[in-house]
Amino acid sequence: MQGLLKLLKKKPMLPSLSSHDPVIRQVEDPDHVVIPLDYPGLVRYLPTVEAGESVRRGQVIGKSRLGNCTFASISGKVKEITTVWTAQSVHSPAIVIENNGGQPMAPEEIFDGPVRSDDKVAVVARMREAGVNPPWTFSGRDYKDGEIEDLPSVKTVIITGVRQETTILTSQLLLEQHADKVADGLKRINTLLPEARIWLTVPDHLQSLAESKFSGLAELAFLPSKYPARIEREVVTRLLGRRIPSRESYRSHGIAVMDVEYVLATVDAMDGLSPFIQKCLTISGAGLEKAVTVRFPLGSSLKHILASQGLKVSDYTRPVVGGPMMGFAQYSELTPITYNNGIFLIAEDVAPFDAIAPCIFCGRCTRVCPVNIQVHMLNRKIEFGQLESAMELHPEACHECGLCGLVCPAERPIVQLLHFCNHEMTHGERFNWTDGGNP
Repeated sequence: MQGLLKLLKKKPMLPSLSSHDPVIRQVEDPDHVVIPLDYPGLVRYLPTVEAGESVRRGQVIGKSRLGNCTFASISGKVKEITTVWTAQSVHSPAIVIENNGGQPMAPEEIFDGPVRSDDKVAVVARMREAGVNPPWTFSGRDYKDGEIEDLPSVKTVIITGVRQETTILTSQLLLEQHADKVADGLKRINTLLPEARIWLTVPDHLQSLAESKFSGLAELAFLPSKYPARIEREVVTRLLGRRIPSRESYRSHGIAVMDVEYVLATVDAMDGLSPFIQKCLTISGAGLEKAVTVRFPLGSSLKHILASQGLKVSDYTRPVVGGPMMGFAQYSELTPITYNNGIFLIAEDVAPFDAIAPCIFCGRCTRVCPVNIQVHMLNRKIEFGQLESAMELHPEACHECGLCGLVCPAERPIVQLLHFCNHEMTHGERFNWTDGGNP
């Protein structure tokens, strides 16, 4: 009876923020950091240091085959090179650095002065040296055949000033608080890619600011606060007037996508001011009167970031890294946080009443799907192992946006089944990544 009542009850509204603190708070250096070296589909770094070696903040500790660099985000001693589970559930090699309070490297020790915006080769090299992956080039992965294929020229650059998860405020706060620097970055991108069409997505409540600061530097796309209107693949489709398949990278279609935070990091890199060793992240969810945004050293633990705001992992059922719709639940407070944008805290038990309740064919999942997949049919086929038949319904088009799971009255693991299907179809990991910046 309880299960029947749960089927009939109203589904909750999409998670949103009622209030937030506009100040970006600095998190102090932790007693240690863990720097993962592998980001599938994006960058694979090889260590350039050894266990027992002393390093300084800003020092290169890993480099990809193409010269993409990762850095020590604190000064200290390399305790070990080991393997860890990352926030995205990837088992990755990692460098553990114990803080010794040493002096950081000065900018002039890291960079050889500024580079000009019209020197594309120098800009790309500098961005890689600074830990900001240039979105108009190839990523820093290794390639099995030893060759790197030619890429089409960049025809469109999309700068995201809006994160798709409505609980993540990093992009809009940086856009608002560093508007002049963002404008400077847009000018440099225009110089670097004069033939490309430049877009900037902006929260609709910042329209007047954007029109005064960015008009003439980029075409502006104003996005509402509703999650379905912010799903990145759908936004890109609307701006381009055509759809890029979910299993294909933007860059292979002549499109570069880059967040505002990486535009700011690019300006710092080109001016020779600092490498990318800190990241902004929004903490929201249960028990917080206001969402807070922090800036933390890369590789800080989940525990350290939450403790900096007086929060304990043990007070919550689970923390989710990312947002409530597309984030990853974490089961260790020691998980290293690097290129992540949010932490969403859940205080109550959200387990479904049945591990895999039967589908009642209500069709809500299909009606809400932004890419019009027959979700209910597809899910049943996957559930019973009919993967070849499931492929005919195009599960690869799924964004894994979570809308279907949110509206399902039976609380079926819809997204998990789709993810499993795509994982099986590609014999390992799903090739669905966003160019620009870091993971």
